[in-house]
Amino acid sequence: MTRPAPTRPRSLPRLRDLSRRRQPAVAAVCCLAAGCAYAPLRAERPAVPLPAEVAAYYASAHPPRDVTVASGAARPGWREFTVQFPLAAEGFEPTEPTVEFEWFESTHPGRQPALVFSPILGGDYPLERGVARFFANHGLHVALVHRRTLKISPEHPVERVELLLRQSVLRVRQVVDWLVAQERVDPDRLGSFGISMGGIAGILTAAVEPRVRVHVVALAGGGIPDILVTSRDSLLSRPRTKYLAANGMDLATFERRLRETIRTDPVLLARYVRPGQLLMVIAMTDRTVGAANALRLWRALGRPEAVFLPTGHYTSYLTLPFLKYQSLRWFRRRFAG
Repeated sequence: MTRPAPTRPRSLPRLRDLSRRRQPAVAAVCCLAAGCAYAPLRAERPAVPLPAEVAAYYASAHPPRDVTVASGAARPGWREFTVQFPLAAEGFEPTEPTVEFEWFESTHPGRQPALVFSPILGGDYPLERGVARFFANHGLHVALVHRRTLKISPEHPVERVELLLRQSVLRVRQVVDWLVAQERVDPDRLGSFGISMGGIAGILTAAVEPRVRVHVVALAGGGIPDILVTSRDSLLSRPRTKYLAANGMDLATFERRLRETIRTDPVLLARYVRPGQLLMVIAMTDRTVGAANALRLWRALGRPEAVFLPTGHYTSYLTLPFLKYQSLRWFRRRFAG
C-alpha cells in the first residue's frame, strides 16, 4: 500500500451538491424524515473512569502482527483493501481467531479522520459498503470490521454469548491499533459508526476505547439479555426457541443465566461513556431491539443527542440517505472541534 508522506491536518471538504438524478430519492426521504423528532444534549455528564479490572478485561495481548493487505477496487475518491491479522487474545480461546476488515482509504490529501464501522447482525455487508464509500468519498477513511452473526446456538452454553461479545470488543480495539499506525490517518480524529448490532458495538467501543472519541449509534438497544429475551424478530426469536427446546429450559431460566454471565453489555458499560461523544438514532416502532430497550440505553447513556424516527428497525433503512448526510455533518462538527 503506497502511503504519501504525512502532512498537517486539513479541514474536510464541503459536501458535494446533490446531482439532479438524486433529488427525487432525497425528496422522498425528506418526506419520511419529516416525522422525525430531535433531542439535543441538554446537560453533559462526566464519564466514570474505567476501572483497572474492566480495562484489563478488554486489553489486547499485543499490537497487530503478521498483517496481510490485499488491494481491491479503486475509484477517484477512494481505494479499497482487505486487511487481516491474528486476533491477539489472552485467557480464552477465540472462536474467530482472525481479525478481518475492509479498508476504504480516502484519496483526499493529507492526514484525514478515520471511522471504525461495525456492521449489522447478519448479511454480506452490501449496505455497509455503500455507506463506507460515501464517507470515504467525503474525506473519511473507513474500516468496515467483519464478524460472524451473534446468535444463541443450541449446541453452545449461554456463557458463549459473553465470549462472543468480549472478543468483538477486542477485535475493534486491535483494528484501532492498526489505524493509529497508518501515516494517512489522523490519530486524534477517530470515530465509530454502527447500525443495529454494530450500534451496540459502538457503545462498547465508546466505553473502553479512549482513542475513538466520537460515535454515531443507530438502531441500538440494551441490555443484551432484554433484547435476546423480548425480541420479536425471527432472526433472534427462532434461535431462542430452538435453544430453549434443545436444552429443556424455560424463558425465565434463560434470562437469569444471561444476566448472570453477560458483562459486555451497553447498559452496564454506559456509565463510562460521556454523552457528548454520541449521536443516537432511535426507531420508535422497533420490534428487533425493541423501542423500550433503545430508550433504556439512551437514558443510561445520559440522554445524548438523538434523532427519533417514526419507523421500525428495517423500515428505518428507507431513511439511510438522510442519516448518512446527518452523520457526516455530525462527524465534521466534532472533528473540527
